[in-house]
Amino acid sequence: MTIHSMTVTDARESTKKHCFSGPYKLKTKIVISALAVLVFISALSGYLIGSADYASRRTAEPPDPIEPRKPSASRLHVFQRAAVCTDAPQCSQIGREILLKNGSAVDAAVAAMFCNGLLNQQSMGLGGGFFMTVYLKDEEKAYTVNAREMAPAAATFDMFSGNWDKSSKGPLSMGVPGELRGMWAAHKRWGKLPWDSLIAPSLELCKTGFPISKAMYDGLIFASSIKNDPHLRKMYYNTAKGDFHKAGTMVKPSEALCNTFRRIAENGGDDLYNGTLAADFLDDLERVGSIITADDLSQYHAKITDPIAVPLSNGDTFYSVPPPSSGAILVNILNILSGYNFNASSINSTEDKILTYHRIIEAFKYAYATRTKLGDMDFLDLSELIRNVTTPEYGNEVRLRINDTVTSNDTSTYGADTYNQPDAGTAHISIIAGNGDAVSVTSSINFYYGAGFSTLKTGIVMNNVMDDFSSPGITNLFGLKPSSANFIAPHKRPMSSMSPSIIVDRNGNAKLVIGSSGGTKITTSVALVTIRKLWFDQSIKEAVDEPRIHHQITPMHVEYEFGVIDDIVQGLRAKGHGMVRYRTRGSIICALFRNKTGIYANADFRKGGDVAGMD
Repeated sequence: MTIHSMTVTDARESTKKHCFSGPYKLKTKIVISALAVLVFISALSGYLIGSADYASRRTAEPPDPIEPRKPSASRLHVFQRAAVCTDAPQCSQIGREILLKNGSAVDAAVAAMFCNGLLNQQSMGLGGGFFMTVYLKDEEKAYTVNAREMAPAAATFDMFSGNWDKSSKGPLSMGVPGELRGMWAAHKRWGKLPWDSLIAPSLELCKTGFPISKAMYDGLIFASSIKNDPHLRKMYYNTAKGDFHKAGTMVKPSEALCNTFRRIAENGGDDLYNGTLAADFLDDLERVGSIITADDLSQYHAKITDPIAVPLSNGDTFYSVPPPSSGAILVNILNILSGYNFNASSINSTEDKILTYHRIIEAFKYAYATRTKLGDMDFLDLSELIRNVTTPEYGNEVRLRINDTVTSNDTSTYGADTYNQPDAGTAHISIIAGNGDAVSVTSSINFYYGAGFSTLKTGIVMNNVMDDFSSPGITNLFGLKPSSANFIAPHKRPMSSMSPSIIVDRNGNAKLVIGSSGGTKITTSVALVTIRKLWFDQSIKEAVDEPRIHHQITPMHVEYEFGVIDDIVQGLRAKGHGMVRYRTRGSIICALFRNKTGIYANADFRKGGDVAGMD
């Protein structure tokens, strides 16, 4: 909630004369006096209530600090051979065990994703989709996997006109899930271990259960309607207390979901799309009123393509996923900023930080204006646009437009005449294997618990990815029309902020494996941590710990995390930036940095993940 300033004029400032006489004057005075008393009492009550509310909010939300906050409790890990970073410590251990069995980096990623689909069920799972960047050391080549959910064939560009709430919850909000077919395709291409061995650790979790994490509990609070779902209610809800189980409570996934895992282990990843499991899944979808059909499932394919590959000035190469991922936006940000030649001295003093942050924010705004022109490349010819925004010439051109003294609050300054629908949710995994291969993968069901329910026979929490599309006829609060590049079309995949990335050094070694969860803040957080590590020369833990800033051009203000010191907040305000502190955990990074001395790894303290590795 933003509190806007108001101008209040005191009635006593009025200079207009009121002439009364006789008894009328006396009665009027009495009435006016009575009204004045009532107004005073009302104002006093409002003041006291408002003051109490303000005081409580000030207590709950401390003022911006005047000094940098202390390092978080997260560990800076150092390994020599391999590392696995996920949003759940148990899943990192499972990935490590797969590597110890001589599994590939992709094997470890798939096993960790099955695990994450249980332990971070609020954010990802079989009912969702993902983007993956894979780097193969022996080939010195990168690939990407697009397993993003797609719109059903019966979907139309205006299906939510006048009913936008139906895009975020319920049967029409669901896209055709790509998660399992993507994992199956990646394993068939780059896997080494038997498929069922990758699911076995998660089946063990079905038997033993696991504690509810703080992140999972937060998801329950945000998606309280799931208590009406039979499977999720049994798993998460304490009927005796009339509330969700607290963080730390041991729970087990639904038998329906665990049985689905068993069938997938036995029959392979295609079973959900054209096998016996598909028949049960379609029964589930028909029961709730979904428009997803058997043809939609059978026609869904994960796409293995070349990445966006951009050489950096120091000899490194940046790899990420093409649209509808936001890899191109991430490259765009780094390209704009590269000409400033940032280094450790760029954040030496408060004044240095204010200027540097201002420049970064301006790059965010230009990049997010470009984002409004992106969408599914199967429906749009974006090759020239992507080529242009990744060239040094484009970076120079934009940099010349950035005014170091003041910002603009006009979206047209940055080239934005439409807006994109914001996205949400997600979980991320980063892996470097012992042979030098690397995987960065971000997965999502969009909102917490997606469409808000699980399927009856198969136990799958379904996505609400249709909310990530734009819809015609809905002008946002800033007067911008929706992006036509991201309108719904049959079998189209919506734009996403997910941007799993790998930077490889000039010797062909995976140098930085990074990605984030956190909706629209994903892309800016990956950019910030990359900048802090590679340009500001911070440790990977320092880079991840540092409080973050975010701008997505609409709304036209900077969102910043608690911990940005007050002098910087005020300095950015002085340059014309609206500054709004965000109240959620924001984005969550999993990052691995490799140099000659080892693999330095950090899981973001904001969610409670961890890293497991090999020496």
